[in-house]
Amino acid sequence: MISGSGLKLTSKDKVLLHLKGYWQHRQDKEFPVALTQKGISEMTGVRLSHVPRTIKRMFSRDLVNEVKAHVQGESRRYKVYFLTEKGMLEANHVLDRLKGQKVFVDGVEGSVGELLEAEEDAYKLRLLMRLAGEDISSLKKRPVVVGPVPEVSDFVNREDERAHLGRMLSDSTSKIMVIYGSQGYGTSALAAKFTGEVTSKWSVCWVEVKNSLDEMTAVMTEALEHLDPETAEHSIKVDNPEKLVSTLNGKKVILVCDGYFDVSDEVVEFFNGLVSAIRNTEDFKILVTAREDTPSYNRFYTILDIHDGVVGEVHIRGLDQEHCKTILGTSDIEPDALKRLFLFTRGCPTTLKLLASENIDELKAKTKFSPEEIKLMLFLKSQIKNQKSR
Repeated sequence: MISGSGLKLTSKDKVLLHLKGYWQHRQDKEFPVALTQKGISEMTGVRLSHVPRTIKRMFSRDLVNEVKAHVQGESRRYKVYFLTEKGMLEANHVLDRLKGQKVFVDGVEGSVGELLEAEEDAYKLRLLMRLAGEDISSLKKRPVVVGPVPEVSDFVNREDERAHLGRMLSDSTSKIMVIYGSQGYGTSALAAKFTGEVTSKWSVCWVEVKNSLDEMTAVMTEALEHLDPETAEHSIKVDNPEKLVSTLNGKKVILVCDGYFDVSDEVVEFFNGLVSAIRNTEDFKILVTAREDTPSYNRFYTILDIHDGVVGEVHIRGLDQEHCKTILGTSDIEPDALKRLFLFTRGCPTTLKLLASENIDELKAKTKFSPEEIKLMLFLKSQIKNQKSR
């Protein structure tokens, strides 16, 4: 319980600290909704009618810039706002002033700075407002990303698959999206790319699927605590599908379960329970990445779930020859050599990236090709058009 706080926040303080959290977006081509007047109001509690006045005073002091630009998820352009360098200095000054103030938590004296240190960046303004005794229950929360989301680089193609996932995300009937692909074909990369494109509106909670239910319980508990530290129940029984679903229902969250393949019967039953529990939810989706050769006894849903539209599948195949050439970085490769490489690799992105880097040790460790086959593929990669005539 928080008590004894004399902390006060002005409208300008709130807007400064809110915009400070979006400093990295100032060079974006499309801006988050949170940088519009409506977004600022929804996330700071400053009345929408008061936001223009606050912005005008800040603008007169060269604390904020205004541009008319495209906003994520919107068809028209809106005025968006971001801090100037002088505005960032002012925001940091406000934060430093607030950090030094004292507060009692459960009868123990501490500083605001100590509390902020332990808080996720996306929730720091909300914490300050709580310390100031303000009601934040009606404020819109900033989407967050938690968990070991893989970095995505050299991502090519998959436009159709991403469009399919987008349709399922928008469909109120669709609740669980499953991406199938052979090992090394980029199911995790596709999931990371897709979720990264929707984080202006959706929070992403990424967990790695474990073989045992106890391990799954541990990773999900930790992820949920980081996802919403204000309301996370540390004793939540995440091995209970109904409890997990009810906790995330309405929270605008995509729960990514990465690497579903050969798991225990308990884990299969847990996921099967999620299918039943999630049917009547809103603003909560599950995205599962799975191996194409997942055993039939580990499938956690039925053809009826697909027919009902609750579960949707995306199957990714190897890249075509043109996209193989893009990853290899050899735009002038001899066509017959490219065709043979394509047949060798079957368009597997992981293998193609290793060939592009010419990392022989990694090719030996991460693929099933023999040393002779690797040598031949690297030779084919080096074959340039009209090489013989030169």
